[in-house]
Amino acid sequence: MRWLAATVALLAACAGLVVWVYLRDRQTGDWRPPERELVRADAVSALTVLGGAGCGARCTAQVVGRVRPEVWLVRVTVRGRSQCLQIALDEFEVSERNGIVGGWPSGCALA
Repeated sequence: MRWLAATVALLAACAGLVVWVYLRDRQTGDWRPPERELVRADAVSALTVLGGAGCGARCTAQVVGRVRPEVWLVRVTVRGRSQCLQIALDEFEVSERNGIVGGWPSGCALA
């Protein structure tokens, strides 16, 4: 009976060790929303640069589709005028000093 208890205790300790290593090493910080949502948020932030602070309901951003991995095409409408931008997810940034970085004008058709 002692060997059975020792075996069960050893198996439980191994299982506990495996669970502990899994919980310690999992990468919960790498979770990202879907790329389409990230691009939509980037396009909306680009509206503040393109349309100014008073853009409001007259400005819209629509995700057209993926051009290539990590690069998306969006249609931005500012005061009734539409233009398309390609947005690189990893490079995109909007700032007062530099304007739009990681986004560039493009034709509206997907290749």
